Amino acid sequence: MAEGRVTITINGNNYPLACNPGEEDHIKSLAARLDETSRQIADGNSSINESRLLVMVGLILADRVNELENKTTASPEAAGSEQVPAATDTDHDQIIASIESVTARIERLASQIKPH
Repeated sequence: MAEGRVTITINGNNYPLACNPGEEDHIKSLAARLDETSRQIADGNSSINESRLLVMVGLILADRVNELENKTTASPEAAGSEQVPAATDTDHDQIIASIESVTARIERLASQIKPH
């Protein structure tokens, strides 16, 4: 099966990537979120290099994932009056699979970045 190809833009830089066929739109959507976050960081610091920017974006996104995981596993008592549905093993497996997938894509992207 032929692999898909997509070019994403993060903070004004284009990155051609390989992906599974049919994942192109999904990767573009993820890249748009990365681009938005990276531009917010870069706007506040014009001298930041791409490697540091990638690390900062990764930390921000990891923090967001962590918050979502904590909300999923919070007990109703800890959530106050809000009822939080209990996470199932399937939910955790899906979260882990998503994190692993995004991690693999970030690693592929990072391997294509050449140090300045």
